[in-house]
Amino acid sequence: MIDDGASVPPIRAMQIVLSQDEDGKSKLDVLDGTFEQVYRLGDAHGRTLFLALGRSKGHLPYRRARQHEATICVRATLAEHDALWSTFLEQDRRLQSQLAEVTRVFVRTQVAPKPG
Repeated sequence: MIDDGASVPPIRAMQIVLSQDEDGKSKLDVLDGTFEQVYRLGDAHGRTLFLALGRSKGHLPYRRARQHEATICVRATLAEHDALWSTFLEQDRRLQSQLAEVTRVFVRTQVAPKPG
């Protein structure tokens, strides 16, 4: 393939660029660009939680054609990805704990041997 210089550069999470301020002086700026992050979430409850958290933060989680059901893509800045993932991990721990308790109660009441 011939590189004619017309190709689009890859999107980077953060870029440091040289710009000019109002006085014409050079300065360094940090651009926090958006990029697509692919998340793979194994269980249905975790996926449901992740989708809800993403939407509540103003993102539009999506899946590309033919992607596995456990795959979720989100386009956001690095800071937004970090915040989304840390919130998800915290909430998922709480969710898994509550699901485990509900499962124990269900098994104890529905599956335990009946007297008699």
